[in-house]
Amino acid sequence: MWVLGFRNVFIGIVATFTMDVLTALTIKLRSIAPLSPRMIGRWFASVARGKALHADIGQVAPVRHELVIAVPVHYLIGITLALAYLLTISALGLSPCNPIAALGFGLCTNLLPWLIMFPAMGYGWFGAQGPPGA
Repeated sequence: MWVLGFRNVFIGIVATFTMDVLTALTIKLRSIAPLSPRMIGRWFASVARGKALHADIGQVAPVRHELVIAVPVHYLIGITLALAYLLTISALGLSPCNPIAALGFGLCTNLLPWLIMFPAMGYGWFGAQGPPGA
């Protein structure tokens, strides 16, 4: 299938890397507070073990290689979202270069951690009950 081509996977990698750079910039500007990638890796590991919901992921016992888990899964999610965008835009008969569609899809993907991941980690909607400093 055309959507699984290297070019399209590369688009997902570049999009995820761009998001990471912009996140680092907003952290540096103190616009947002970071959540440790180790906590994210811990959560990914617990999801893989069948336990997605936690009262506080920070209270869960650490797992080996949390950062090594976090980075590839984060990029795999980014690649998957890019492929979902390309499939959706193709099904709608729109150009993938449509900036409004691309920006809209990108903004909607920001809802995933705010409305799924943070609450599942025990940090509430939008991470509002996250640990101090995050």
